Amino acid sequence: MEMVKYESIFITEASATDDEVAGLVKGFEETITAARGKMLKVERWGKRRLAYRIGRHEDGNYTLLQMECPPPAAHELERRYRMNDRIIKYLTVRLDRDIPETAPVPAEPTAVDVPSEPGEAD
Repeated sequence: MEMVKYESIFITEASATDDEVAGLVKGFEETITAARGKMLKVERWGKRRLAYRIGRHEDGNYTLLQMECPPPAAHELERRYRMNDRIIKYLTVRLDRDIPETAPVPAEPTAVDVPSEPGEAD
């Protein structure tokens, strides 16, 4: 079966402890490896304010996963997200084959002339 790269982010309740989130990540990693996939990266972003209120939640613990697995494994991962009451939001996307692993660093920003008062830029 074809291996596909995915990026997935999930948000747990702000009250979830580090150990609880680590346990979730371990379970998700087992789901991926059981399907002969591999976890490429796990980034814990920690507790942050949500962009908008989700139910009664205003804050959440963000975790980013990058993996390479067959598509059914990614579907199983999302099913497990849905079944877990501690996860309040998630998103999984398939990565394009043409995207480099690290984005190039942009050149130094250039200065733009902005008039301080209207009518000054003549």
